[in-house]
Amino acid sequence: MMDKVQMEMAKTLWEQSRAAARQAQDAWAMVLKSQQTLLNSMRPAGAPFAMAADQFEKLVQFQAEQQQAAVAFVEKVSADYAKLLEQQKK
Repeated sequence: MMDKVQMEMAKTLWEQSRAAARQAQDAWAMVLKSQQTLLNSMRPAGAPFAMAADQFEKLVQFQAEQQQAAVAFVEKVSADYAKLLEQQKK
């Protein structure tokens, strides 16, 4: 059985991990946005740049949807974990 100190430490580490994952995702989104801007600036040059820009937009959209699903899952697990900690405190 975990004591209160261990539970609080686990909660703190979980929250720090979640924050780090969000920060990493924000950095990745910035990289993707800069690459998309670069491709969009080359779009007027025609093929293959226009096609590459279109494909990249689809890839970015898919990645964003996957990230939203991952964040939703982490938030659900966090809520479940918080409930578990509250039950352990009682």
